[in-house]
Amino acid sequence: MERYRDPVHGFIEVRPLEKKIIDSAPFQRLRHIKQLAMTNLVFHGAEHTRFGHSLGVMHLVTKAFRMAVENGSEEYPFSSAKKEWYEQILRLIALTHDLGHAPFSHASESVFPDGVEHEDFTEKIVKQTSIAEHISNIGNEFKEQYGEAYAITSELICDIYRGRISGINSEFTFLKSFMDGELDCDKMDYLLRDSLYCGVNYGKYDLDRLLASLTIDGKDGFPRLAIDYGGLKVFEEFVLARYFMFTEVYFHRTRRYFDIVLGKALQQILPNGKYPKKISSYLKWDDVRVLQECRKKMSKDEYCRYIVERYVYPCVYETSAHAVGDSLELYKGMKGLLHKDFEKNLFIEDTSADKMPHKIPVQSSIEDEKAVVLLNKRMGKRVSISDESHIIRALANKIGIRRLYAHPDIAEQARTVVRNWYNPHEEEAQ
Repeated sequence: MERYRDPVHGFIEVRPLEKKIIDSAPFQRLRHIKQLAMTNLVFHGAEHTRFGHSLGVMHLVTKAFRMAVENGSEEYPFSSAKKEWYEQILRLIALTHDLGHAPFSHASESVFPDGVEHEDFTEKIVKQTSIAEHISNIGNEFKEQYGEAYAITSELICDIYRGRISGINSEFTFLKSFMDGELDCDKMDYLLRDSLYCGVNYGKYDLDRLLASLTIDGKDGFPRLAIDYGGLKVFEEFVLARYFMFTEVYFHRTRRYFDIVLGKALQQILPNGKYPKKISSYLKWDDVRVLQECRKKMSKDEYCRYIVERYVYPCVYETSAHAVGDSLELYKGMKGLLHKDFEKNLFIEDTSADKMPHKIPVQSSIEDEKAVVLLNKRMGKRVSISDESHIIRALANKIGIRRLYAHPDIAEQARTVVRNWYNPHEEEAQ
C-alpha cells in the first residue's frame, strides 16, 4: 500500500495494482487537464487538475461506502466478500471516471464529435488501453479468492457507472449512487477542492458529519443510499455549498466568457474544428497542447490571442441567477436589440445549470433512484429529503444566468443601449 499526500484529504492510500492504473499514460494525462478550465484567469489559484480530483474521489468513495454499509448493516447486511468486492469496484469507477475529459475539462465539450460525450471517451479509454489489463489483473485476484462471480472487468466498471445495470444486479444501482446522484463522492470532492484552490469559502461543508450520516435504506428489498435524520442539516449545508459555488465560481462572468472564447479558438485549432474520435489521437490533446497551438496561431486568430493575452470583453448585460418569465423575455429582447446593432462585437452566453457539468439538486420523489432517502429510524419514517427540507425545495429552481458581452471598443455604447432600454425617458431628456 502506498500513500499519496493530498491538499484536501491528507494521506490517500493506493493499492499496488491501482498504482499501475495511476502510472499509466492515460491517467498521467490528467495532470495536464485543469479541473476548472480557465478559472485560473479569474481565481489565480485554480491550477488544480483532474489527476488530484480522481484520487480524491477514490478516497472519499471508500470512506462513504464503508460508513453506509456499517451504519446500514441492520437494514441491508452485506457479506464480507461482497463488501470487499463492491468497495474495489467503486474505487476503480472513481479512479477512472474522468479519464475521457477533453483539454480544460467541460469547457471544450462544444467541439466534441457529434453525438459524443466525455463519458463515451472515458469508456473507450477504460476498455481499449492498458487500463483494461490493469483492471482485469485486479479482478483476477478477486476471482481466485472468491470465485468466478467476483471477477472485475473493464466492461463491468463501465456498465455500472453508465447505468447499464437493469436486470444485472439491483445492488449495482446502489453502487452507482455513490458516484452519480444528489449525494455523490464526485460532488463531495470537487466542492472542497475547488473551494480550496480558488481561495473561497463557498464550497466548504462538514465532510466528516456528512459521511457519518450515510446509511442504507433496505425497505424495498434492495439497498438505497440514505441519510440518517440527524444528517439533514449537514446535507442542507452541502447543497448550499453547491449553490454558492455555482453562482460565485462556476457561473462567474469572466470564467464563462473564457469558456466561450475557448470554444471559438478550438474551432480554429482542431482539424475540422472537432476533437478526433480515435482514442490514440484524442489522448494526445491536453491543456498544454491547446495553449501551444493558441500561441502559434495568435497572430492570425483573435480568439487564440484573447486566451494567451487574457483579453476580456466586458459584460454589458446579465439577468438574475434564476431568469424565468418576464426576466427571460426581457433578456431575449435585449439580446435581439444588441445583436442588431453590434452583431460582430457581441458574445452571448445562453447556458443554464441543467446544461452545466455541476448540477444543483432537483426536487425528487422517493421513487426516483437518484433521490436521497431520509431515514428516521426511531419514528419509522422514510421520505425523500426534498420533501422534508424547505431549503432543498427552495433551491430546486434552475440557475440560469444569461449574459451579453461586448468588445471593449463598443462596450460603453452597448451599456447606453441597455440603460435606455430600462429608462427610455433618459434618452428623451437628452
